[in-house]
Amino acid sequence: MKRSRNSIICKVTDRVIIALLVTILALSSVNLVYMSRQIMKEQMTELDLVALMSAAKINAWKDDLGEITQGMADALSVQQSLDEASIRPLVDKVATRRPDLFFAYVGTEEGYMYMGRGAKFSAGMDVRERTWYKMAKAAGHTIITDPYVSASRPDVMLATVATPIYIGTTMVGVVGVDADIATIKEEVGSLNFKDGAYGFLIDSNGNIVTHPNEDYCAGVDDVIKAVDVMPELDPIIKNPGSQVVKGKDYTGKTVVYNTKKLSGCDWIIGVANPSRNVTKILDRGIRISLFMAVICLALAIADITAAISKILRPIGKINPMMDRILEGDFSTKPEITTEEDELGMLQQKSSLMMTRLSDIITKQKYVLGEMEKGNLMVEDIDEFPGDLNEISTSVNSIKESFNDIISDIQFSAINLQSFAMGINETSDLEDMRMVFEELSAEANALMEKTARFNTSLPPAPTYEASNLDGYENDVDDIPEDEETTSGSVFDYRDDF
Repeated sequence: MKRSRNSIICKVTDRVIIALLVTILALSSVNLVYMSRQIMKEQMTELDLVALMSAAKINAWKDDLGEITQGMADALSVQQSLDEASIRPLVDKVATRRPDLFFAYVGTEEGYMYMGRGAKFSAGMDVRERTWYKMAKAAGHTIITDPYVSASRPDVMLATVATPIYIGTTMVGVVGVDADIATIKEEVGSLNFKDGAYGFLIDSNGNIVTHPNEDYCAGVDDVIKAVDVMPELDPIIKNPGSQVVKGKDYTGKTVVYNTKKLSGCDWIIGVANPSRNVTKILDRGIRISLFMAVICLALAIADITAAISKILRPIGKINPMMDRILEGDFSTKPEITTEEDELGMLQQKSSLMMTRLSDIITKQKYVLGEMEKGNLMVEDIDEFPGDLNEISTSVNSIKESFNDIISDIQFSAINLQSFAMGINETSDLEDMRMVFEELSAEANALMEKTARFNTSLPPAPTYEASNLDGYENDVDDIPEDEETTSGSVFDYRDDF
């Protein structure tokens, strides 16, 4: 296991995997941050669009009522008269066609009040002092009032849409229609909210007009300011559409609030979207990103591992070859890869090197084997490349030296045989001295040639001709009968 972990493929694979992990984690982190911001931005845009569409629908409802009052005002302006005969049929006609309207009426600058469906204005009330009348007169165009308690119906909260009446350039009265708060609540409730989102309406004074929580809705007895029950709304009530805020709603759930101002008035439509709706897409995106990162990492690791294994395959083939060489086995022919990369070339060159070493060793074995058999005429080893040539030079030199020495020994043996025969045929001491001098010279020559070889035996003594001087008297002292009896001095060779 330790050898496996220390292998190149494991080291390279570990490094690559770590690099991939760091890269993928870094890219995933950057991607998640960027994606989170983009998704949040898109969700905020969607939330903004929901608020905008909600405001548009409430504006459409308000504009619808405004068209009614504007149409009545234009009709009366054309008639150039605000007497009861002109006003009554018009008011009754509008009240009949729009039963959803609580009241339809016309107030004049003279203080008269004409109401549809036979409704009676409260006695003692000056129409010119009513909030809706003064607001329309001051604005000079269609307005909508905040919810209020009707003077005619103190048990009902109403909101009035009113339009001033002009004859020429003179404001002569105001046309108004009343909508019950319940009707406004139905309009807000009809907005197409989904996934637990809901809308609510706030008037120009910051009071809640309608809300899913009935306790927050405006009533004849009390009105509730939005910031009292939803304090986090304060910045987006003061500046609608500027941002979104997060907080707990009346159910205790975390929601994201957004607001939009209605056109032509200071009413605000608010939208509460559960926070999970905003984050669920982000969570899904994160999970998808992480899943894809894991898949990509697994594929990358598999591909990198396979690629590294393929790249390092030549090295894997070199190691077994080296093991066989360390065991002295040069018989197995190494496999040569066809890869042309650096490692492939390394394996090719290693294989060629092993082949060349095997050839060199084979040649040396052959030559040395022949020399061992006594064949000193075997051909020389060819020159090896580079420093290896010293091996071929040395083997060839040894063979040549052995050849010379053996030739000299053979020549000396022939001479020795010839000298022995000469000595055997003569009894003259002078001739014998000459023979021994020549033998001594031959021996010294052989000694000089073999002196460079280191052996465990002591060096042989060098014989000089003067060594024979001590034997002259011995020869002279030989009894004549023994000399003549033997017929050869070699009968006494042991004395020498």
